Amino acid sequence: MQVSLSPAQREAVESLGRPVLVSAGAGSGKTRTLTAKIAYLVNHLGFDPQRILAITFTNKAAEEMKSRLRQITGRSPQDFPWVRTFHSACFQILKEHCEELGYRRPLTIHSEYQQKVTLKKVLAQLDLDAKYLGPLRSAISRAKNLEDPRGYLKHATQIPRRLEALELYNEILAQHNAVDFDDILALTRDLLMRNPTVRETCRDLFDYVLVDEFQDSNAVQCRIMDLLVRNGNLTVVGDDYQSIYQFRGADPSHFIHFPKTYPNAHVVRLEENYRSTRPIVAAAEALISHNAHRLEKKCFSRRDGDPVEVREFLSDDQEALWVADTCRNLQEARGIPLDRMAVLYRTKFCSMALEQAMRRRGVPYKMMGGRGFFERREVQDLNAYLVCAVNPLDDVSLERILNVPKRGLGAGTLKKIFAIGGSGTPLQEKCHRALDRGLLSKKAAQSLRGLLDLLDEVRQMPPAHALRRVVDACNYEAYLRQVSTDENDFVARMENIQQMLHAANQAPDLPTYLEECALVTEEQDNEDDGYGVRLSTFHGAKGLEFEAVFVIGVEEGLLPHWRSVGSSSPGDRPEQEDLAGLEEERRLLYVAMTRAEKHIFLSHAKARKGDLVRPSRFLAELPEEHIKRHRSW
Repeated sequence: MQVSLSPAQREAVESLGRPVLVSAGAGSGKTRTLTAKIAYLVNHLGFDPQRILAITFTNKAAEEMKSRLRQITGRSPQDFPWVRTFHSACFQILKEHCEELGYRRPLTIHSEYQQKVTLKKVLAQLDLDAKYLGPLRSAISRAKNLEDPRGYLKHATQIPRRLEALELYNEILAQHNAVDFDDILALTRDLLMRNPTVRETCRDLFDYVLVDEFQDSNAVQCRIMDLLVRNGNLTVVGDDYQSIYQFRGADPSHFIHFPKTYPNAHVVRLEENYRSTRPIVAAAEALISHNAHRLEKKCFSRRDGDPVEVREFLSDDQEALWVADTCRNLQEARGIPLDRMAVLYRTKFCSMALEQAMRRRGVPYKMMGGRGFFERREVQDLNAYLVCAVNPLDDVSLERILNVPKRGLGAGTLKKIFAIGGSGTPLQEKCHRALDRGLLSKKAAQSLRGLLDLLDEVRQMPPAHALRRVVDACNYEAYLRQVSTDENDFVARMENIQQMLHAANQAPDLPTYLEECALVTEEQDNEDDGYGVRLSTFHGAKGLEFEAVFVIGVEEGLLPHWRSVGSSSPGDRPEQEDLAGLEEERRLLYVAMTRAEKHIFLSHAKARKGDLVRPSRFLAELPEEHIKRHRSW
C-alpha cells in the first residue's frame, strides 16, 4: 500500500543518516508521517521491524500505529513488538534487568490504588495528617520525573517530613518487590546510566528510534532516549505549540533545543493543517505567536470556513443553555452528529452548569476522562488475587482480598496475623506462620488456608483460567449481587469480568497480563463509545478532533488559570506573573481551538458561580479579520 505524502512529509520520511526533528503543526499529518517513515525503513531499506523502537505517549496511539503499519507494510502487528509507550518500553528493559538493581523476578507495578494505600501507611508511621495524601502523592510523582527528586522535594514546603516520606515509601515498595509508575522511567534511566553492559545490551536491541509527541517528554525520558540511540538513528516528531503537560514534568525546551542538543540535526516543518479551516488556523496561529518560547513555524490551511465566534453571556447558566441549544441546532440544521461536537473547559467544575443545561434541553452528552476500566471495584478485586499469586511480597493486594468476599476473618484474627514478625515480614508469610502456630480459630484457619491454597493453585495457570478459578472459588458472582446497587449495575459488573477474561485470553502468562493491566491503568485513553456531545477538559481532548467545538469559560482566573500565573487566589493579580505558566495556558487554548474542523465558538460570562469575572486576555490576541463577536444579552 502506497502512502500519499506532501513534499514536507516525504522529506521527513526520507531524511536519514542524522537526527531528525519533525516540527508538526496541528492537523498536519504527523502520525501519517511517522508511520510512513517506519514503513520506509522496513519496506525500502530492509530494516528489521523487530529492531525499530517507536515510542508513543498513549496505548491507543500505539495500537493505532500498529494498525496503520499493518495496512502499509502488510506485516502483522506482532512484527512490531517495540511500538510501545515510553513506560511500556522501559518496563520491558527494567523487568529483564531488575536484578541489577536489587529486585527479584517477576517485578510488579503498583497501581494507583496500591500507591494510595502505601502512602496512607507512610503518613501514619510519620504521624502526619491524612490530608497530605494527595499533595504528597503528587509531589513524589513530580519529583521522580526530575533529575534531582530530593532537591525538588526540599522546596515542597506545604508537606512536612516529605524527604522521610519519600524514603519510607520507596522502602515499602522495595519490600513488596514492586515499582510505581514513575519508578519505571527513573529506574530505567539509572540502570542504563550506571551499568555499561546493560546499556550496550539495550542499545544492540535497536537499529532505529522514533519518538512521537516529543514536546511532552521530560528530562528523564530524554535521557533514556539519548542512552538508547546509536549512530544518530533518531527521529522525533511533535509540536511545541501543543505542550500542555508541565504539571507532569513535561518541558517543551527539550523539543525547542533539539537542534542545539544534536548540532547536525535536520529540522523538517509540517505547516499545512489538513483538519481545520483557514479562519480557525489563522486565529490559533495569531494566538500562539504571542509565546516567545517556541520553535518558529507558519501554520496555514487551504480550507475556507466560517469565522471564529466569540460570545459574551451574563452568566454561566445562560452560556450553558446557549451551548445546549446550539448543539441541537447544529444537529438539526447542518446534520452534524452530536458525537462530532465537543464542549471544552479549563477545569472540571465548569461541567456542572453544562450537564444541567444538557439535561434540561434533552441533549445527550458523554463525560470524557471518567473512571477507567481498571479502576472499577470488581476489576481491582480480581486482579488483586492474581497479583498476590504472582508476587507474595505484595501486602497491599493481600490486605484488599483477605475479606473480599467476606470469609470470616474478623478484626481480632487480623490483629493476631499482623502482630507476627517485624514490619519487614511479608503479610503472606505472616499468614502462613499464623496457621503453622495454630493461632487462629478453626473456622478462621480454614478460611485463610483456603485463600492461600487458591493463590498457590492459580499461580501457574493461564491468565483466563486463573480468573475463572478465582471467581468460582470465591463465589464472587454472589458477592457482586450483594454489593451492586441494582440489576443493571450487577449486569454491568459481570460484563466487566467478561471483558477481563477476554483481555486475559490475549496474554501468555499471569505476569504479562498484570503488567499490561497496570500500564493501561496508568496511561488511560478516553473511551469514545456512546452517543452524545463530548464534555471534556482541554487536557482530555488532546489528540482528538470534532466538527464543532465550544470553548467555554474563556475568562481571567480560568484561562489563564490563576494558579498557573502565580496568583494566590482567583481574584488576585500577582506582582510578577509566571511567564512560563502563562505560555502554557496559551498553548492550552491553542490545543482547544485546533480540535475544531469546521466550527469554533469561544465564550465567556460576566458572572460565573455568582462572581463577577473579566474576559480572558487571550481574546484580545485573536485577529479581528477572522473573528465574529456577539453579546448574548
